[in-house]
Amino acid sequence: MICISICEQKSDELRTDQLKLLKNTLASVQDLIVVIDRDLKIVTSNWKNCQQIPANKKQGNPFCYSTLMQRNTPCEHCRLLEVFATGSTIKFEIEDPLDKKTKLIELSPLFDEDGRVSLVVRHAKDISERKAVERNLQMRERQHAAVATLGQDGLAGASLQDLMKRSVKLVANTLEVEYCRIMRYDNLIPTMVADFGWEADHGNKIERTENDIICYTLYSGEQDAIISNKLDNISGLSLLKTNGIVSGMDVTIGSKEKPYGTMSIHTIQNRVFTNDDMHFMQSVANVLAESLSRKKTEEDLKRYTKELEDANYLKVLFTDILTHDLLNPANVVRGFTEELIILEDEENKKKLLDKIHKNNEKMIYMIESASKFIKLESVEDLKFEEQDFIPVLEKVIRNNKCEMSKKGIEIEFRNPGNCYSLINPLIEEVFTNLLSNAVKFSPQKGKITINISDIGNKWKIYFADMGPGISNEDRIMIFERFRQADKGSVKGSGLGLAIVKRIVELHGGEVGVDSNLMGRGSIFWITVKKAIDRPA
Repeated sequence: MICISICEQKSDELRTDQLKLLKNTLASVQDLIVVIDRDLKIVTSNWKNCQQIPANKKQGNPFCYSTLMQRNTPCEHCRLLEVFATGSTIKFEIEDPLDKKTKLIELSPLFDEDGRVSLVVRHAKDISERKAVERNLQMRERQHAAVATLGQDGLAGASLQDLMKRSVKLVANTLEVEYCRIMRYDNLIPTMVADFGWEADHGNKIERTENDIICYTLYSGEQDAIISNKLDNISGLSLLKTNGIVSGMDVTIGSKEKPYGTMSIHTIQNRVFTNDDMHFMQSVANVLAESLSRKKTEEDLKRYTKELEDANYLKVLFTDILTHDLLNPANVVRGFTEELIILEDEENKKKLLDKIHKNNEKMIYMIESASKFIKLESVEDLKFEEQDFIPVLEKVIRNNKCEMSKKGIEIEFRNPGNCYSLINPLIEEVFTNLLSNAVKFSPQKGKITINISDIGNKWKIYFADMGPGISNEDRIMIFERFRQADKGSVKGSGLGLAIVKRIVELHGGEVGVDSNLMGRGSIFWITVKKAIDRPA
């Protein structure tokens, strides 16, 4: 008996020493730490600075569940009893009933000399700030993922209506609010085009009364209206107040100059939305705005394509009209006029018939030129062959011999020999047009010079005449269609040089005009590519 008494005395002394040491240690710790015995009573603590616990509750050795957990009975699953039974340290998180903050609770056993748990130290560490940061980071991750998902859906070609339906649901779930909607405003009449939580009660349309405020947006310039979102600060939102909504946020979809509408979130929670929440919502609105812009671009492209198709159809139709409906009657007039000129003996009638014939020839030339130009406008690729263009040029000169003889025009062709080039048969049209123009504008007994120069990887062909020349102002426009310089009594359609320019450009060359160094007339020139690996 004496031995047992001595052991108990030593155990009490050890416990007293432990408690004394704990008191000294706890005095310097800011977190709330209490020491609890097997009867679930608090035997010591550092709670003298804990204002959440009333002074009368701190007296004596109160039960831990009544003082710390504000319960009348022990907790159903008491972790303290588990520590007393197992001797293991336990950690867990709770919402502290004393201050409603998130706490990390650590229960650590204290052993007596027999290795039996005699006391448990309860350490409550405030981790609410850390948890808030973690929740904030998780929220940001969810927001980024939501924006990425919507962006991918938009790029994948999701319909605008589907994208809007997905966005309101995604935004509501991500921000954990009850309501989200997209409103479109046409002539200040709001129409709901997508919603989450609204449609069942309100249908597709929300009428606006004279005193209602439609929305408050990022562009309002009022910082409290952007992130505080308290409806108490805003009057006239009768619909929202009727549904018990106390917080909300709106952002604009589209530019502030030409907005499509707004995206709004609302909640019955008394909540202050953060700048990150605001930026997330605006990012979603920007995805929708981009999809709206892309949709408009697609519609514009479709309309433009349709206009091009219509224009091409009209171009083909016009070409058919030129080559058939207009050219055929003109050829009939040509035939009958030429026959009448042969049969008619009276000189005055012959003159009249000759005028008819000349004007008809001019009309035929204009029709053929217009038809050629229209066809050339739609040509992008030509087949080119290695060919010496000198024989083509000589053929054109022979074909114009008759016209040159009538005016007594001398022609000088300085043939350099073979000139192999990458050309298409259309090049003959260029030579014909430039030479016939030189003949047309040359005076009686004038002179035309054709010359060819080697300029590296190209040939440059010159057609010089002794005509009236072309002013510097007119040189800018003469290669444009239906633009013609003032050449006195000589008239043309204004298409010949435009056809020349188009054919030369299709050959990858250039075209131009200079003043004749002889003091009178003009020098028209073109360039064409040389054939590859051909001697000059």
